[in-house]
Amino acid sequence: MNLTKTLKTIGKLIKPLKKSIIPLFLIFLFLVIDVYCNLTLPSYTADIVDIGIQNTDFNYIISVGTMMMAMVLIGVLSTIGLSYFSSKVSAAYGRDLRKISYDKILKFSNFELNKISRASLITRNTNDVYQIQIFLGLFFTTILFSPILGIGSIIKALELGTNLMWIIAVTFAALIIPFIIIFVKTVPYFSIMQELTDKINQTSREILIGMPVIKAFIRQDYEEERFEETNEDFRSVNLKVFRTLLVLLPGMTLLLNVMIVLILYFGAYDAIRGEILTGTIIAFIQYATQIVMAFLMMGGFLVMTPRILVSGRRVAEVINTEISITDGPIDKIDDNPTIEFKGVTYSFPGSEKEILKDISFKLEKGKTTAIIGGTGSGKSTILNLIPRLQDVSGGEILINDKNIREYKLSSIRDRISYAPQKAILFEGTIRSNMLIGKADASDEEIKEALNMAEVDFIESLDDEVSQGASNFSGGQKQRLQLARSIIAVRDFYLFDDCFSALDMNTEAKVKGNLKSLSENSSMLIVSQRISTIMDADEIIVLDEGRIIDKGSHDYLSENCNIYREIVSSQIEQSKEFLYDGGESSNFIIDTDYIRKTSGGK
Repeated sequence: MNLTKTLKTIGKLIKPLKKSIIPLFLIFLFLVIDVYCNLTLPSYTADIVDIGIQNTDFNYIISVGTMMMAMVLIGVLSTIGLSYFSSKVSAAYGRDLRKISYDKILKFSNFELNKISRASLITRNTNDVYQIQIFLGLFFTTILFSPILGIGSIIKALELGTNLMWIIAVTFAALIIPFIIIFVKTVPYFSIMQELTDKINQTSREILIGMPVIKAFIRQDYEEERFEETNEDFRSVNLKVFRTLLVLLPGMTLLLNVMIVLILYFGAYDAIRGEILTGTIIAFIQYATQIVMAFLMMGGFLVMTPRILVSGRRVAEVINTEISITDGPIDKIDDNPTIEFKGVTYSFPGSEKEILKDISFKLEKGKTTAIIGGTGSGKSTILNLIPRLQDVSGGEILINDKNIREYKLSSIRDRISYAPQKAILFEGTIRSNMLIGKADASDEEIKEALNMAEVDFIESLDDEVSQGASNFSGGQKQRLQLARSIIAVRDFYLFDDCFSALDMNTEAKVKGNLKSLSENSSMLIVSQRISTIMDADEIIVLDEGRIIDKGSHDYLSENCNIYREIVSSQIEQSKEFLYDGGESSNFIIDTDYIRKTSGGK
């Protein structure tokens, strides 16, 4: 079972190479030519020494030298071709693998996004894919080249007919032992290095996002220490690995030079006895050097293998992640759809505690539904369940009396407009952000949506939106997000506490503008403010994941204690601001309502 899964994973990882069949063929062709040229040159050297110089045949030297120059030129050209196509294939592979991984990440639900952290996903899709890409380039130029060259050099050295092969064997024996030791010592550290890379990314991301809070509470020193601790761990692991690996270079050089000295020493005795020619000794040294260097390159690759395997495993983990939320067979939703929650429960995967319990209500055309409740009561979770960002644990959500899971995700989401609790804008322009809500929207449609959201602080649709929309205030971000969410005509509009940063006057104007949408669509508004929801057709009161009561504002004010407490607390808050002589953007209940609910006092 594990073997089958491993083979499938390997198949997915090498799938992008199918697009590069012709370049792969050319790589193999240039590789064979390059190896042939390298194997031929020592033989030409031996011929020049043993025949040309020995017989003082200048013409022979010129002839063989010309052939050597031609082989060198062909070898250089083949090396250039090999490097060019291997770089092209590896770069294209890295691009395609990143795309495959990225496309898979876009299908992740909230569950998958919580299972693999966002910082880790960024590292996997950049650093890990890059490591695999580098390995692929080395595979074509070094890893395939080395064994072919090494085996070819052994065959050519044997053809020389010397009795010096034992020197190469001894050299190999001296190399294998340190290689095994180094390999065993470095394998555990590569996995740790990748995990520490994730941790550095996560720590950096937290610090950069939380910079205002860090400065406000004067926590720079603490955060510097926290980052330095992670950074120091990463540095120490890197030092351990590369100190171990760097021992190889001087050790290899020493063994290579000792091998050459031994060949010259014992070869000289054979030459004196007339058992071997001088040119043959020179050719044997060249072949021996090629043999050792070829297998040293392979050894270097073996040392790198653990890191590549770790990166491959991490990328494969993303690609092989099973998507918990998938398409259903139905791709069309009838006109004037309804959404109904029937006994819905929800708990986070792996958690025994239910966040939502027995939730039942219905969204219909021309109806505005609102949800209010304390922090953590499950309001946002309900909104996430409708576009299937999460799936119910129990009960069911029905669209036109059919389970929501029977519909394709694109069909569901095409009927829904969703404005999340945190206003999210993307780097670009006002126009590019509005086009996210409707790709083919005209400038007139964009301006109409901006006017409905009371966006009066921009000069043109080409105004810049910086990363994270840091050049706009919280209220401006919310209005821009609202404009984007209402630019297209949808059957359902979901607003998750996205009026919270608006002042009372602006909120009243925006809500007045949105009334035209509710005539032909259904609205679901989540809010903590009574003023935002009091005119809804139905208000749902949540407490600890349960519906305590639901009905109109007047009904709940008379019959629901929790709702009445929320109203009273907000009235008292508003009165305090008035009595203090201050002006509050959080003044929530108008004076007529205060007079009405307080018995005219």
